[in-house]
Amino acid sequence: MDAAVAGKQARRRIRPPEALVMAASPSTPAAFRCPISLEVMRSPVSLPTGATYDRASIQRWLDTGHRTCPATRLPLASTDLVPNLLLRRLIQLHAATLPPSPSPEEVLSQLAAADGEPAAAEKAVRSLAAKIAPEKGKRASVASSVAADLDSAVPALLSFAKGGAGTDARVDAVRILATVAPELIPYLTGEGTEKGGRIRMAVEALAAVFSSDGVGEDTQEGLISALIAGDLGRTVTALLAAGANGVVVLEAILTSPVPDADAKTAIADRSELFPDLVRILKDAASPAAIRCMAAAVHVRGRPARASMVRAGAVPALALAVVAAPTAAAESALGLLVEAARCSDGKAAIGTDAEEVVAAVMGRMTRVGPAGREAAVALLWLACCAGGGNRRMREAVASAPEAVGKLLVVMQGDCSPATSRMASELLRAVRMEQERKGLAAAYDSRTIHVMPY
Repeated sequence: MDAAVAGKQARRRIRPPEALVMAASPSTPAAFRCPISLEVMRSPVSLPTGATYDRASIQRWLDTGHRTCPATRLPLASTDLVPNLLLRRLIQLHAATLPPSPSPEEVLSQLAAADGEPAAAEKAVRSLAAKIAPEKGKRASVASSVAADLDSAVPALLSFAKGGAGTDARVDAVRILATVAPELIPYLTGEGTEKGGRIRMAVEALAAVFSSDGVGEDTQEGLISALIAGDLGRTVTALLAAGANGVVVLEAILTSPVPDADAKTAIADRSELFPDLVRILKDAASPAAIRCMAAAVHVRGRPARASMVRAGAVPALALAVVAAPTAAAESALGLLVEAARCSDGKAAIGTDAEEVVAAVMGRMTRVGPAGREAAVALLWLACCAGGGNRRMREAVASAPEAVGKLLVVMQGDCSPATSRMASELLRAVRMEQERKGLAAAYDSRTIHVMPY
């Protein structure tokens, strides 16, 4: 066989290049799916390791403090995310070969029919979420479709947001709720026989939106503007009556830069605010109720402290110090410090001296630095400042390991003011022990510290 014939046969065996258009296929290529969410990527981005993820999923991974690549486990020299434009184009080409996606109305019908079938509900939610992506230009279409039947669509989305199969899918459900949240605000002040049920539904949806990291600040601030633009008094009353979810919304309003000082003052001055917050704190052990109290005190100062004490917040906050998560317990300690700055608050703390001291001493070494400093400040204000309260001094002197825990705080990285207050507390405790004839010795590995 001569060279010319061999060359022709070789050329016949070489297949021509295929067009860069993927044939329709019921299965999606694995490379198109995010390694974290396992869903088709909407905005693929690459890390310095070369691995590609959906932007929303990898951003949540990085925002939680991780500095490794989820797929390779390699440390990241940089957290810069580089758009993978080629992969994004391939995903778009693949999507163009698939059958047309159902309309928002059809997807909502599928969601309503998927009761008890998580996989079907998740598919419907992810399909709706894909339609509200900014580049799709269909956000208004989804919002109008959900708004057309709020009373059935919103409960279905809320049910999935609370019990959906995956984190990303639950975030998608909340993002859909955020598109129709403005339509729910009138429910808070509406009239009618179904008012109570609609208010609870609206408040739960708004609380989900304000609690989610997947909803942008601009969207949340727009909702706050709408909330304060109407009848603010009726809105606050409805939120407080709704319990723990309503307090989440109220906290968002009080801590947002959107409302002006007059609006926040009007909320903090409402006579029912602190009694209802104390009730919610007792009934639901709501950290949001603690944060809402703190926001109101920050807004209004001394009048709010007095209102908080009169509402019976001291024993409720003491219980929260014992049982609440660390961040909420630290906020509760801070509020007790605020209460101790006024005479009525100091008297209320003295009335429940044993419970307050037991709560503070039991949690003092199980909170962060800010919590420990707040605990010392509270005890100092109640025991030493302005002559102090004798019942509080007796309770601290009788508390197990009180001296040892105060010494631990002094040995730690505390501020000079906290160290001084702890030293004065130790002197007060020793004087009280001597007055009552208690043994001055104590079991502590920090005995070598001699603050007095």
